[in-house]
Amino acid sequence: MTQAVQTDQVAPSHPQERLVSRRRAGLLAAVAAAHLWAISGVFAKVLMTETLAPSRLVFYRSTLSALVLAAIFLWRDRALPRLRWNELPFFLAMGMGGLALTQFAYYAAIQSLSVGIAILLQYLACLWMLLFERFWLKIPLTRARLAALLLAIAGCALVSLDTGATRRWGNAGVLLALGAGICFASYTLMTRHALKSHRDLTVLFYGFLFSALLWGANPGSWQPLASLGPVQIGMILYVAIFGTLLPFLLYARAVKHLSASHTGIIATLEPVVAGAIAWAFLDETLAGSQIAGGCCVLLAIAILQGSTQDAEQRSPTSAQRT
Repeated sequence: MTQAVQTDQVAPSHPQERLVSRRRAGLLAAVAAAHLWAISGVFAKVLMTETLAPSRLVFYRSTLSALVLAAIFLWRDRALPRLRWNELPFFLAMGMGGLALTQFAYYAAIQSLSVGIAILLQYLACLWMLLFERFWLKIPLTRARLAALLLAIAGCALVSLDTGATRRWGNAGVLLALGAGICFASYTLMTRHALKSHRDLTVLFYGFLFSALLWGANPGSWQPLASLGPVQIGMILYVAIFGTLLPFLLYARAVKHLSASHTGIIATLEPVVAGAIAWAFLDETLAGSQIAGGCCVLLAIAILQGSTQDAEQRSPTSAQRT
């Protein structure tokens, strides 16, 4: 009898423990993705400074990522990438309108803006995600979520604007960076929906495939890698694997376990990490405003995680809304 009572007391905690574990896995995945994107942004800036067009770089990274995933499917499970015909329009929109345009608009923006300003405007995506969740999905806007959003945006501004203060705010660059944020928000929300019925590798494969097909229609994108130098090829391979495939896989894992806006706010770590890398390895100065901005982003993530844990302690279903 005593043994039965103990079992009844322990069993209910198991689903909650699994939920907490998934939330932590999502946090770690989003943090890792932000770090990888921050590092690859430096390589992408160098490549485009050397007259590599944004559309060509997006074509390379999308094509190489799709080929790697295709090789994984052939080796592991050929049934993974199957889609129904009625799902094709959705995945076309996700790959071309979401993923392809996000990368192109961001890369085109940093050609006329500083990387910092472009990142700031792109990461307004977490605002668009939060508004979509509030008004379309009817998810309540808690004070913790609103505070985290404002802190994350303020942190990005403090980190990014200091590095871009000497650059002219070109209208085209601003519009492109804002467009990148809208496309990134759309891609995140569509990925979260697709992950309900498909594996993350399948979702990524079709995203990269349709992105490659879109930019492959541009004749300038088809120039062979052999026309570039070995250093450029090495940087392109790095951007494709460690700046595209791996971080987007980690980001998809995070979106699977967290809300879209939650994941987007954590991803604002990217400019913070980029500033720290520039200070540590490129001998750039780290202003007090940038340090304060990094603290704001970290505080935003801490508030989100704290509110999630409180909701999980109250009930597992309420945690889904945080």
